[in-house]
Amino acid sequence: MPSAALNGAYGAFSRGVTPPEAIQYSRWVQENVRLPSTSAVSGKYRPWKYQRLILDAIGDPTIPEVTVQKPTRIGYTRLLCSAFAADMVNDPTSVIFVTPTDDDADETVKDEIEPTFTESPAVSHLMTSGRYANGETLRNRKFPGGGTLKVRSARAPRNLARLTARKVYFDETDRYEVTKEGDPIAIGKKRTESFADRKHVMGSTPVDKATSFICQSYENSDQRVFEVPCPGCGHRFELLWEHINRDDPSNVVAVCPDKGCIIEERHKPWMVGEGDFRITKPEVKDHAGFRLNALVSLQPGAAWAILAKEFREAKRDGPAKMQVFWNTVLGLPWDQTVDVIDESSLLARREPFGISWDEVEQEWRQDIPREVLYLTAGVDVQPDRLEAALIGYSRQSRFILGHIVIRGLPTVAVTWDRLDAFLQTTWKHPFGGQIGIEAAAVDSGDGNMTGYVYEFCGPRSHRRIYAIKGRGGPHKPWQFSTSRRARKHGGQLALIGVDTVKGDILTSMSIPKDGINGFRFSDELDEEWFKQFTAERRKVDYVKGRPVITFERIGYRAAEALDCVVYGLAVRAVCTFRFDDRQVELIRTSAPSKDTVREERKKKIGRLNS
Repeated sequence: MPSAALNGAYGAFSRGVTPPEAIQYSRWVQENVRLPSTSAVSGKYRPWKYQRLILDAIGDPTIPEVTVQKPTRIGYTRLLCSAFAADMVNDPTSVIFVTPTDDDADETVKDEIEPTFTESPAVSHLMTSGRYANGETLRNRKFPGGGTLKVRSARAPRNLARLTARKVYFDETDRYEVTKEGDPIAIGKKRTESFADRKHVMGSTPVDKATSFICQSYENSDQRVFEVPCPGCGHRFELLWEHINRDDPSNVVAVCPDKGCIIEERHKPWMVGEGDFRITKPEVKDHAGFRLNALVSLQPGAAWAILAKEFREAKRDGPAKMQVFWNTVLGLPWDQTVDVIDESSLLARREPFGISWDEVEQEWRQDIPREVLYLTAGVDVQPDRLEAALIGYSRQSRFILGHIVIRGLPTVAVTWDRLDAFLQTTWKHPFGGQIGIEAAAVDSGDGNMTGYVYEFCGPRSHRRIYAIKGRGGPHKPWQFSTSRRARKHGGQLALIGVDTVKGDILTSMSIPKDGINGFRFSDELDEEWFKQFTAERRKVDYVKGRPVITFERIGYRAAEALDCVVYGLAVRAVCTFRFDDRQVELIRTSAPSKDTVREERKKKIGRLNS
């Protein structure tokens, strides 16, 4: 008869080789995870139906790959952190968490992961906050039972190449950049190859159709769509934007696509609670893909009336804002189909208005359309001159009013004095008042002239005159940097997402001149200007096997006109336009006589190119 000690040894061995009991992550999370007190809603985490189904797929050991194509406002990051907490309790293992940038990596740990562990009693003993030992850092953590967490930025794929893990969580993949170091997703997945039970979880709001990581991954999955029942007839359907009736802004409702039942916002919680994901590609067995939009979000900010208001505003503000709505509300990629602009077609669109300096009369032509109420300028720095685009804004259109060239070396003070005079100039508006430049962006990208640009812009930042530097890729049109060199001169350096602005220009060219966010062109602009304005084409390159949108020069064309417009449009981000107030101001302001204006301009600017 076996001894008690032998029985104990057999039992220990049996427990060691028997797979752990499958845990339903959604149930565990509901019982054990608490929302941080800093959240809009604190207390027990009560995930919604679609969140619970995604959690269960993440915790299912038979599904090696999970993809979530999502909008914002569905609580995905909270869901992901809760799944990680479930990992560390029920299945301690090595995990890599990949974010787009270093800042995202730090914020994910400090604002999401640490609070989840700190305020959830079931896991509060597993992670320390702000106190690291045994080689731990903010982004490198160890857990009882062999669990580890490595949080890394996709911008440094070489850091991923040094790691090995069983699970990789990719967050916001469509914001990843493919660099010369390689594709961060491919490198991250490769880090799990030594594990038979590896797991990849990828989630993101899509951006551009041609380059979307998340859409490509969803296409390779079993493509699950979240369907809800109609409270009137029971028909199950995926709630889409075309089902939302927005005719009455005060009473936005959904319409059942089967029987036409009117569905009010108050029915949404019940519909979501009864909803389920339907697999549309059942032949795919090892990759669960989930697609969602914000119409089924139960967050207060995702009420249908609020989303309808956002849609109206996006439609009013043009393609760039509409893309944001498409991505963040509908969870869909933006299809930017225009790749090149024909300069001859734009040349034919010129209209009899504009601002230019008349060398003969020594005065300004100041034919400003009545609807133009604000001006910005974009300045390009060349070795022997400064060039500036003057852009006007009405309530719905953008006007290229003129292009100014200031001859002179940027290393000479008088050249910058002339630019300063130009930026301080005011022109007579048809309403009777004077209109001037609200803000200006001056390119500092040429390393030889950077110091001169900082010296000029720094003391004038209070006038919203900023040094800028362009950067390619899917970046925001305007973002202030932490450049110490710029601050040394009393100013700030702004980083311009030039590809984003150029994409806006391309898609806006198809808008009629009187359409929302359309462009209108002065007859002061000559054929050479339009050649420069259309000097680049949009293309899709493949870097390390991944599609990347770039803009390339067409032949040997100069592109100063395009660059100046890009900068002038980008600096719009620092302005607040109150069109009604400005119109009243221009009407009430008495204008000086023509002779006074002429003499004042002469004093300020003299001859631009003398």
